[in-house]
Amino acid sequence: MNLLDLPQTVLMDIFEYLPYDEVAKKREVCSHFNFTGQQVLNLGFNKIIMEHAKIFKRIKSMLPRRESERRNHPLSRHSDILTSIETRISMLTMTYSKFIDLNMCCFIPGRVLDEIGEILRLLLTTSKPLRPHEVLQELRDISSMAIEHFDEKIATDFKQEHRKQLAESSGTRLLVCGPLGDISFSGVKRECQPVDHAIVQQAIVQLAPLSAGNQATSTRGRLNIMLQRQYQQQRLLASKVRSLEAARKTQDRRLHEATGCITELTTQVSELKRQLEDVVANTPSVAVKRQAVSSSDCLPALKKPKV
Repeated sequence: MNLLDLPQTVLMDIFEYLPYDEVAKKREVCSHFNFTGQQVLNLGFNKIIMEHAKIFKRIKSMLPRRESERRNHPLSRHSDILTSIETRISMLTMTYSKFIDLNMCCFIPGRVLDEIGEILRLLLTTSKPLRPHEVLQELRDISSMAIEHFDEKIATDFKQEHRKQLAESSGTRLLVCGPLGDISFSGVKRECQPVDHAIVQQAIVQLAPLSAGNQATSTRGRLNIMLQRQYQQQRLLASKVRSLEAARKTQDRRLHEATGCITELTTQVSELKRQLEDVVANTPSVAVKRQAVSSSDCLPALKKPKV
């Protein structure tokens, strides 16, 4: 009997005994293995989310309510590790869930699921204080690499493919559900029903005038608000320009007055300098000598020393 002839449920049970990293690698074998591996990986991601929530709730119930006592409790580092794992799960969900819901891919990094499962089992089996950095180092590395690789190499192609599918989807039926069936990423069951694209298209055509009118009204309102804001800004700028212009005129007037005063003072100094030169030129040199002799006669005579 061929392995591919087994029922789908049996094949999924076999795959669930394998590590998720191996399941991700086995997807390359054939399309049947790819489909089964996608379902196993998505279900495994949901199981990890629910298992983490259950363990986190149990650890929180064992911690004291006082923050000062909680930091010294032996399980405080368990809580820190679970908080970091919750952050990683949220990042992975934001990266993959929208494409999984569009039935374009599955949760690809199976090694991340294996690492999270090992950490959760470690937290369940030990009560000793752990070092969060050492425990979470591998998970941080591989999850960051998986997210970066998906965003840079895979997500762009999926977005282009999704646009093409939307453009070519006329006359087809769209299945509004993910590869998980009735299981969502929040762990809550949801119904999955096919939607007729023709009916959806007809409803869109009927609702188009209403939506167009609503859009026009909202656009007019936004434009009015923008015009009012622009008018207020223009008035504010105009008042600032007027005040700056008045200040500039005042400064120009003061500068002109100061320049006139400086020019007048310069003229007076030049006139005084010219008059002084004329006085010095008209004074005879003899008068200067006489003035020097008369000043020497005014000095007291020196007494001769006694012999």
